[in-house]
Amino acid sequence: MKTKRKWISKAAVSLGLLTMFGGVALSAGSSAYAAKPAQNISGNPVSDNTSDRSITIWKYEIHSASELGGRGDGESLDPGTAPDLTGKKVMQDVNFEIIRVIPNTGVDLTDPLIQKETTHYTIDPTFTRQTGHTAADGSLKFDVGSGKTADGIYLVREITDSNGKYTYTDPSTGETGLEINKPMDPFFVWLPQTKRDDTSKLIYDVHVHPKNIVTNTDLDKTVEGGKGYSIKAGQDFQWEATTALPDGLYSEIDKEMTITNWLDPADGTIKDLVIDSTMLPYDLHANYFKITDDLNSSLLLKDIVVQVTDDDGATWSDLSIGADYKVELNDTAVNAHPITNMTAGDAKKVMVSLTNDGMKKVTNDSDTHIRVVYKTTVEQDFNGKITNKYDIDYLLPGQDPVNDTSDEPEYYNGGFDIKKTDKAGADLSGAIFHIALTEEDAEAKKFLASDGNVYTLNDDGTTTPALPQTPVVVKLLTSTSNASGEARFDGLKLDWFTDSNGNGKQEPSIPSEATWDEEDIKKDYWVVETTSPEGYELLKTPKKVTVTLTTHNNTDPELTVVNEPKTKLPFTGGTGTTLLIIIAIGAITIGTASIAIDKKRRQA
Repeated sequence: MKTKRKWISKAAVSLGLLTMFGGVALSAGSSAYAAKPAQNISGNPVSDNTSDRSITIWKYEIHSASELGGRGDGESLDPGTAPDLTGKKVMQDVNFEIIRVIPNTGVDLTDPLIQKETTHYTIDPTFTRQTGHTAADGSLKFDVGSGKTADGIYLVREITDSNGKYTYTDPSTGETGLEINKPMDPFFVWLPQTKRDDTSKLIYDVHVHPKNIVTNTDLDKTVEGGKGYSIKAGQDFQWEATTALPDGLYSEIDKEMTITNWLDPADGTIKDLVIDSTMLPYDLHANYFKITDDLNSSLLLKDIVVQVTDDDGATWSDLSIGADYKVELNDTAVNAHPITNMTAGDAKKVMVSLTNDGMKKVTNDSDTHIRVVYKTTVEQDFNGKITNKYDIDYLLPGQDPVNDTSDEPEYYNGGFDIKKTDKAGADLSGAIFHIALTEEDAEAKKFLASDGNVYTLNDDGTTTPALPQTPVVVKLLTSTSNASGEARFDGLKLDWFTDSNGNGKQEPSIPSEATWDEEDIKKDYWVVETTSPEGYELLKTPKKVTVTLTTHNNTDPELTVVNEPKTKLPFTGGTGTTLLIIIAIGAITIGTASIAIDKKRRQA
């Protein structure tokens, strides 16, 4: 058996804005502080030749641009003051490097996003490049030496791991290899650094806090809540595309800041978004958040519903089409429900995108997950397997686009063939068959209907209970052999998992209820011949047929029913009866002739 894996992608994304704060000692994976670390801040404006020079990086998570704060000053912060790291979670195993650079003549080095190697600076060959990664408390200290020989401008860059990816470890859970969508922007640091609020002093051990917005995009595609599903074809069922809402879809900015590498939605260009005091407060939205599901063309789409939850799915609230989200069906905007296409074979690509108001709503309501419910069915004779997955795409301000794909739950139906012949192998038409779920049902005339339920067929042709006629007419499933002696049943439900707790519903969280391998997906049905061809005996005994995902395609029939001819019983009437009939006819004939002769004699 196989377990369907739920795709989970936890991505850290940087807003590209470096904020430098003084360092504080953190316990692993938390925001618990030790005492404020002492720093070597000298009142002598002249660089000494004895102090150690160092750069300490503190790497941690934030959840929206509103948490970025202003640019730091390289000094330590007192715990509990604003801004500080209260409630933040550190990031372990983030890789960094530092190199020392020499500015070209007449160049002022301030921003390595703008100023480039060779054009504006060269690498100092007298300094050996240093690399390292953050510890369990999110810190990484680069000791660059002591004395004036260590003075200069250093370039700090986030670098990839041994696999060429930007990754980190969550020390609170132990999860490793988590993805950083976009590394922090590189930055220059002077050692020693002039104190920002007292330019007569120097800082020999600078502390910086580059940070990343961390989003946990947990994609979970289900069908009727599980990873597999089967029901009589033609009945309604639904697929659920459930996604953890990423942080940073909306932020209310109340302080000046600059968002680098921002995609301007007005003209599609990449630029810096400078939010100054005249723009505050400023509503900062993600460029887009889209859920796209290219539904299998065999599915018939009846409608979709978009919902959110803030309590891990205990309750779901509907969002409003147009106001909170927009829908495109096959790249055409749809502005009202139902969102439907009931033609098998047609493309059914559904894209749901949050509006700016929708992003603000889900953020302000503290919603944690969004789901799109696709209400579907298939044609009544559908056989086979349908798999379905969905994609999410979003772009947070200043980030690279995020794209993720869910796993693929599956829907199953099967069918089988019956061959009806006489003992000589000649095809027989006109035989009518019903099917039952068990041998006991077959013997009790309890047969399967088009709604997937079982009904008792009474001797007078009625059923118990009566077959529903609204809103959809329900009929007992029957098949009649044609001139070639062929009959078949299609679109039958199959068993695809072990119902270990007996509640009739697959629960992916229970390992024993994992979806079976395809070769194990099957179900037994019992065939009853309820009407035989003229001149032949009924089958009389129910026959079991095992239906799988492939039986409907098999060349040979799954069941061959050979009928015995009816026997020739003796005539029920005797010769005395025949004689009486002859005498009666003779008497009538004689009487009629006598009347005619008498009539002629009277006329003469």
